[in-house]
Parts: sequence; C-alpha cells; structure tokens
Amino acid sequence: MTWNDHIERRGHVVGFREAIAQAARHDEDVFFGWFDHADDKESSFIRGSWDFLWHIAQPLAPYLTKPETKTALEIGHGGGRLLAAAGRCFQFVIGVDIHDENDKVHLALRDRGIRNAQLFKTEGDRLPIGSEHVDCVYSFIVLQHVETYAVFKRYFEESFRVLKPGGLAVVYFARRYRWSFNHPSRLLYVVDRLAEPLLLWKGYEELPAPVNSTNLRVSLRHGRSLARAVGFKVMRTLVSRRRVPDGAALYGGQHGLLLQKPG
Repeated sequence: MTWNDHIERRGHVVGFREAIAQAARHDEDVFFGWFDHADDKESSFIRGSWDFLWHIAQPLAPYLTKPETKTALEIGHGGGRLLAAAGRCFQFVIGVDIHDENDKVHLALRDRGIRNAQLFKTEGDRLPIGSEHVDCVYSFIVLQHVETYAVFKRYFEESFRVLKPGGLAVVYFARRYRWSFNHPSRLLYVVDRLAEPLLLWKGYEELPAPVNSTNLRVSLRHGRSLARAVGFKVMRTLVSRRRVPDGAALYGGQHGLLLQKPG
C-alpha cells in the first residue's frame, strides 16, 4: 500500500518515516498491512510466517545448529511479521527499522506470545548493535527499498560486523528481470539470470521511485562479489518465491544470498 505515487527525492528515511507515521494514524489493519500490502493485520502476520519459514529458516536449517540457543537480528522488521516467526525459533530476536512506531510492533508481538524480542530504531544505514553480538542476520523485502548502492553496501558491512565468527546471514535484494517474475518457469528464470549482467552492466541500478517501491536492483553476480569483498563466504544463492492458491511457487522479484562470516 502506498499513500501517493510521487517520486521520493528527499531520501528513503524521510519518506518512509512519514508514510509509516501516516499509516499508524489509521487502524491496525492499515498499519500492519502497509509493510507488505496485506489486506489486514492477521493476513500480514500469516504471510510473514510463511516468508520466514520459506525464505529464511529453510536456507539456514542445514547450517544453523540449536537455534533455540542463538540470537537473530532482522534488518527492517517493519510491523514485526517475520520477527514473530523468528521469535519462536531463536532464543532472542532483535529488530531494527527506521520508523517511530516500535511501541505498536512490540505490543503486537507480545499479543502473539513473543516476549524475547528487542526493537531498535536506526537512521537508515547502520545497525545500532555491538560488534560480534549476534549469531544470525536476515533481511527480506527491505534492501530493495534503499535508494543508493552506498547504503546497500553499508548494510553488508554492518551485517559482517555484528555477526559472531561463524555466524550466518540471509539477505535478499531486488533482481533485474524481464520474463520470470510471477511465473513458475525455471527456464525463464535462467534466461533472466543470464541476461542480468548485460542489463545491469554496472552491477546495480538506482531507481528514483515512490516510497515502498523498488529503489535499487543489484545483480546476483555483483551481490556475490560484494559479499566476498566484505569478508563473507558465499554458501548458497537463493531467489524469492510466491505461493498462489493452486499451490504453484512463482518466482519473486528478489535474489538472495546465504552468507557466513568465517570462524
């Protein structure tokens, strides 16, 4: 859900804070649904559980032992929809976001029995957490909304900093596609993968856009190179998927990387 369609040129932090504050002045369905275009609050949390299990927990599972003893950090927790699911898997969860509505999110998490979460406000390019503090970092449908590559790069660096040696990160970012979005065909996805380095010859493109629209696309090749330059080991490449009522899994608009900080 967006409140207008004008191009945001004052910076993503300013625009997002204003839009989220405006959503918060409405009822809870509007506020919690704003972050993922859900129809209502409950739908947002249901979809958040699916997204966490499919896009975060499943890739982590072969590499992460005893999550019930570990701490996870979410970059861009929004309304807490993924954080609620993470709180049932990890001993402790930390959410970081730019908005001013963490009191609402905290109450919603407690209503769902999540009492092992701590929320922080950030200025939009740094994580207000100590170095080597967490076991896992993840981000989903967030990094596509930062409007500059410099901010994107900073979040990779910050993720590396806050992770303990041996820690894991799962990060998703917008991909360049022409044929495979919202389509089940792996062939079309492969074609888009092969074409992407030509279409994103710099490795990324910054897109002036309205708030809550895609501001940045990064090629998978460039994302992997950046991760390695920061110090990560690339464990696996990922792609977001959408479930539809007939059970098909359609290709979404994000690349993903499973990364590890060397121990």
